[in-house]
Amino acid sequence: MGNRVLNDVGFHKRILFSDESTFSTNGVVSSQHCRYWNKLDELPPLSYRTRMFFQQDWCPGHHVVTVRNWLNSEFNEHWIGRDGPILWPPRSPDLTILDFYLWGHLKQIVYREPLENDEEQLKTRIQNAVKSLSIEEIRKSFNEFRARIEICAEKGGALKRRLNPSTRIP
Repeated sequence: MGNRVLNDVGFHKRILFSDESTFSTNGVVSSQHCRYWNKLDELPPLSYRTRMFFQQDWCPGHHVVTVRNWLNSEFNEHWIGRDGPILWPPRSPDLTILDFYLWGHLKQIVYREPLENDEEQLKTRIQNAVKSLSIEEIRKSFNEFRARIEICAEKGGALKRRLNPSTRIP
């Protein structure tokens, strides 16, 4: 992954990241207060999918052969993940835009004011927080992603070896 990002100036802008985060009506995460919202059921148009790379999250259930075969079929081997065509270091939130930027930023906005124990209010706040993101903020986060990959490669840290596409992650 690292070599691909470093050698292809626009590669980092063609990644569709996947992940999830928990929001609760009282700002505290517990099994009693969790609310789960529907996931996106649509994929980007095929014409765009041929140029993009899907970055799979690390849910163990998403590592089964059936899922990997589906990813190969839908994304023509343009996906990033464990045992995928493009490897990604597991448990690396410092490199994932959704973890190092998006979830914390959205939660700051959602929980800025106290919430009533109201699912609709929570849903509306999440939707409004997402709508408030500017194109410039999103661009900066993608550039920060590229910079983090470059720093890992420059520092020769543990991630450099794992980011080399020829190295398989156990």
